[in-house]
Amino acid sequence: MAIIFDDKKPISDYLKKPDIHPESFASLYKRQNAGLKLISDEMEQENKEQEELAKLNEKRFERKKKLLFDNLDLIFRHKDEILETPRYANIDVHYAIKGGGCYIGPISTAKQYHFAGTLVNINFKLGSLLELWDNEQFKIPCKCGGTAVIYYFSGSPLSGGSIAASICPHCKEQIHNIRNRSFGNYMGHLLLKLYENTEKVAKSITAKWTLAELEYEKKVSEGHSPIWYGKGAEFHGDGESCNLETMINELQLKEFAQQQ
Repeated sequence: MAIIFDDKKPISDYLKKPDIHPESFASLYKRQNAGLKLISDEMEQENKEQEELAKLNEKRFERKKKLLFDNLDLIFRHKDEILETPRYANIDVHYAIKGGGCYIGPISTAKQYHFAGTLVNINFKLGSLLELWDNEQFKIPCKCGGTAVIYYFSGSPLSGGSIAASICPHCKEQIHNIRNRSFGNYMGHLLLKLYENTEKVAKSITAKWTLAELEYEKKVSEGHSPIWYGKGAEFHGDGESCNLETMINELQLKEFAQQQ
């Protein structure tokens, strides 16, 4: 008998004992008589819809990844502007770079946190990606004379060996089977940027809530009723958001205007 391991999952997943709670025949009989299912029709419908959404998002992210790679030269020409413009730098590009290895599985570049029943997504941002690509570990010379950037890597934390793939912003040539680079360096630099993303979001929310509290206290001291001016009413987000498609269109229009 052959045992097949899925190397996308951590080895610890295979060592966990299944949590099995068998149902007695008496309990099964009573439940069926009551017309109750372990998994209701509504639960099955929700699961089905979630699967459909996941497939749609997968296609959407593949389209976005192609759009990003097709416009890498444009993006690198405006690198400084993107880093200095929050609505550009904070664009979600978690689909643009992947990594992982034996025993640890794939690195998740899209994090989800639950806070008091509210789902918060913290995804890998365009500004962080550009900073990562500025690191020598994620750059490699291209035969066209340009510099290609690593968008995928895998390897082993034990041996330190790795294999990677890159794309050149200038000629769009993809270079595969890049070897002889430290897997630990790939992992370390990417994880650091992911942690920085989470820290940035957490600090931003904390700072905005502090401002909301100060504004609330100011209004109460001015005689406004605390019934109508709660702290939550003064809590605001970052303002205007932006997606990859909008940014690329704006940068293309800007370059066109400069050529006139």
